[in-house]
Amino acid sequence: MNKSTRSFLITLLIVVATLAAGQAISYLLAPASWQAFIQTLPVILSMIAFWGPIIAIIAILCVWGVCRMLGFSSIEDIRRESVDENNPAPAIIFVGTMIAAILFLLVVIRP
Repeated sequence: MNKSTRSFLITLLIVVATLAAGQAISYLLAPASWQAFIQTLPVILSMIAFWGPIIAIIAILCVWGVCRMLGFSSIEDIRRESVDENNPAPAIIFVGTMIAAILFLLVVIRP
């Protein structure tokens, strides 16, 4: 096993252990609240399953529109402009559009 794979596995193990410890502490401190959330979880997951594709379509249309308005025909053109031409503006607009879509998803999904 090479060093990067081992490092990735150790990081993954730490993340999973932290998640498990957080859930255990949460359950020990307030079992009723934890169980109420677990009972509500299917509703939240169904909201994500319903709204996720819609938000993805909206994000794709926004990114496509912004790309066209800036004169780019593909994500590769944005990469080339940002990396090869050392102009970060197209990449910033692309990431900003994606963040806006995620924020919209957070507004739409209410537990």
